[in-house]
Formats: sequence, C-alpha cells, structure tokens
Amino acid sequence: MKQVAQQFVMQKLKQLTVHDLMAYGKQYKIPISKSEAELIVKALRKNKENPFDPNGRKRMLNKLAAITSKDTARSVNHLLMELAKEHGVAHWLK
Repeated sequence: MKQVAQQFVMQKLKQLTVHDLMAYGKQYKIPISKSEAELIVKALRKNKENPFDPNGRKRMLNKLAAITSKDTARSVNHLLMELAKEHGVAHWLK
C-alpha cells in the first residue's frame, strides 16, 4: 500500500500547476514568485528522482537549486515536508 501511495504522490507532483504551487506557498507562508513556480513545475514534470528516498530527494533538490536558487530549493523541501505532515506521511520522508 505504501508503494501505491508513493506512486500516487509522485504522479501528483508531476501534475502540479503554477497556480497550485503558488497557493501552497501562500498557505504555508513560503515565498515563491510566479517565475520560480513556473521553473519548479517544469522541473517536477521532468523529475525522475524519488522524493521519498533521501538521496533521490537530495538530487532532485540540487537540480532544482541549479535552475532556481538554493533558497527556492529549501522552500520546496520545506513545502514538501509540510504537505507530508498534513497528510500524515512525514515519516516517509526521513
């Protein structure tokens, strides 16, 4: 069941829109500009790394930092952690 749920989350990440990301940023008080959101969404759609694997998440965030900034990558990581907490799966990201 865990693997199915993780596949579902990974699919949702690939379907994330700029509007969705901007709304999450606002909800969690994480500053993300529209241009950053566009770059993040584009990167997430191409992402092949597993965000539930610590090494995969690190590679994913490093790639994101390379196309945006380290601060933006940290913000995305923070947002991912907040969403995982909200849905009761934060332990999957350790």
